[in-house]
Amino acid sequence: MTKEEKFAIAMSELLFDMRNEDLANTIVLDDDGNQIPVDFIDKILEDDNHQKVMKEKIRETIMNTFAWNPNSFNKDDEGNYVYTAPNTYDYAYFIDDYIQAMYADTQTRTIYQCTHCLSDNVQVKAWVRPNEGMKYVDEVNEGDELGWCDACQQNVYVETVEVKRRAHIIGYQVLDDAHNATDMHPHMEASFCVYNLDQARSMLDDDNQGDERGKWQLVTIWDDTIEEPTMMFEGLPRA
Repeated sequence: MTKEEKFAIAMSELLFDMRNEDLANTIVLDDDGNQIPVDFIDKILEDDNHQKVMKEKIRETIMNTFAWNPNSFNKDDEGNYVYTAPNTYDYAYFIDDYIQAMYADTQTRTIYQCTHCLSDNVQVKAWVRPNEGMKYVDEVNEGDELGWCDACQQNVYVETVEVKRRAHIIGYQVLDDAHNATDMHPHMEASFCVYNLDQARSMLDDDNQGDERGKWQLVTIWDDTIEEPTMMFEGLPRA
């Protein structure tokens, strides 16, 4: 085991213990700026599995730092890496980030979603007061009333669904069904590949689909859809 590896392991243990103790007198905020319940924080910190994940992340991050800047940490007279405040302590703040992420996973939000492609980029009809600056009154989303999806560019049924607070769209695929896909477009390289909206629409517009034209549809990919996605683009998914 190298000196760097020994140091990273030692720091993962030390920093976890230090931050664990400091959190007793520290407020950890959620995405809305409210304090995360102390009971929740204690539950995370006392759980062996969560501890392993947090310590491993600290170790991994320190090793990554060595990779891009070997001189990031101080050494003693014998050439061994040593803890230095406050720079080394900064790696302990991953624990706060982890707690915030775990808490966010317990929180949900309501969104309007296209039932065809699962996008949240939708429109619904609404009642407004035209003589009061188009003041919103209520939505018109009852029974067979169709909305519009800007992603798949068609009239669709729009429904409200609960998603995790931090849920977000990472890209798109072109499949034979958004809800129970059994086949993917031949221009997709693999089932774990994710494309931006322009790339996905190009697949749908391809003139060389032959008898399969009309079989494919746009499918919106959320961050929890694919375990280890391969991003086939740079930038924003809707670019």
